Amino acid sequence: MVPAAVSEYLGAPILEETGHAITFAAGDPTRPFLTENEQMWQFFAPDLRRRLSDLRATASVTDRVRAALHETLPSGDPSMPAVAKQLAVSSRTLQRQLRQEGTTFQAILATTREDLARHYLGHSSMRSTEIAYLLGYDDTNSFYRAFRTWTGTTPDTIRTTSTPSRV
Repeated sequence: MVPAAVSEYLGAPILEETGHAITFAAGDPTRPFLTENEQMWQFFAPDLRRRLSDLRATASVTDRVRAALHETLPSGDPSMPAVAKQLAVSSRTLQRQLRQEGTTFQAILATTREDLARHYLGHSSMRSTEIAYLLGYDDTNSFYRAFRTWTGTTPDTIRTTSTPSRV
């Protein structure tokens, strides 16, 4: 049972279901944000657009793919089509651009997963199942196999060697 205070705070009834969902009314997308400030937006928008344009011009395709993977991995779809869609290019164009930079999508995916796995193991208390999920693996065994391929050892070994000793 959801406390009435939660429903009151959100301003909407909360229904208990078997899955998770948020339902919006048809008119919700046209409503302004409560914190909308048009004068502030007009002040910041030109600089934000310039910075975004500069970032796109200076970031390599590899860097952009890596950034997109950081967003798509937890969603469970770390595929080239998903990343290409996020970068607003076709899969074929993305593949060609990566080839021009001397790399492949699979190589970037593997290094990104390895870097994130090492980070999670060294800087958090997350279980291996949680890390596997965040890296877009369907099961923990796939994560363990990939980790052994990258490092020659297991995630548990890395965690114990990267954890500072307690006095």
